[in-house]
Amino acid sequence: MSAPGDDSESAQSLELTRIEADAFFYTVFEYLGYDFRDYSDASRNRRLLRFVQRNSLGSISEAQGKVLRDADLLSAFLSAMTVNVTEMFRDPQVFGKIREALVPRLGTYPRIRVWVAGCSTGEEAYSMAILLAESGLLERSTIYATDIDAESLRAAKSAIYPADAMITATRNYQASGGMRPFSEWYVAKYDRCILSPELRPHIEFFSHNLATDNVFGEFHLIMCRNVFIYFEDSLQRRAELLFWQSLANFGTLAIGTREALTDAGGTLFTPLDRKQGLYVKKQNDHVRA
Repeated sequence: MSAPGDDSESAQSLELTRIEADAFFYTVFEYLGYDFRDYSDASRNRRLLRFVQRNSLGSISEAQGKVLRDADLLSAFLSAMTVNVTEMFRDPQVFGKIREALVPRLGTYPRIRVWVAGCSTGEEAYSMAILLAESGLLERSTIYATDIDAESLRAAKSAIYPADAMITATRNYQASGGMRPFSEWYVAKYDRCILSPELRPHIEFFSHNLATDNVFGEFHLIMCRNVFIYFEDSLQRRAELLFWQSLANFGTLAIGTREALTDAGGTLFTPLDRKQGLYVKKQNDHVRA
């Protein structure tokens, strides 16, 4: 049984953590341009505290000053704040739906442009490249894969993954309707696998921040899966508008199967397959940039 003052002290401690965290994220945005202010508070603050503990920093306030001055510590902070849980052909039924419903439309374009936003370590981008290659479309396709974490992007560019990850990848690939033995898409060396060099030239990896950056091109398919669950509604609405502005006419947005759009009125997107998180851009002249 807690002492009478324990609950009060715990509440004060949580409030102090919230105040320090808000100050930390505001400073990081103002001075470095990385905006985590509208991420979900619980997840965001938990990751920040874990970062402080792992790097033996005395407090959030101490971490604030050091992150501003130490590039290596900033890189560690960004890695701590981003979510790197992914796998190739994750949610294979989504890729199956893309094969069935979207590939025929994509094939009508002379050049195909796909944006994988929040690409993490690149598995989803390479999955799309394999799907397009098997559909005979990769040669006229470019996949733009973006993230804010430099470490994740470096890992993605290497196209090297743990050998045991290929077990799950193979199972997912087969369930998605894969057309070839999945082993044809990589070479195993010891405990690592290197993906086929056929894929890498068609993928551009670079930094893009959904909280602060703007439109950088027009796309026929945008994949931003399992990212919105970490956003507050205001940041998600910004991202949804950014995606709407970035899609070509009749372009498709793919979000996580357990996510929903804030666009409840359907002013930006029409469901193609709500269960699989697929939405088509709606033509709306009244949407304001």
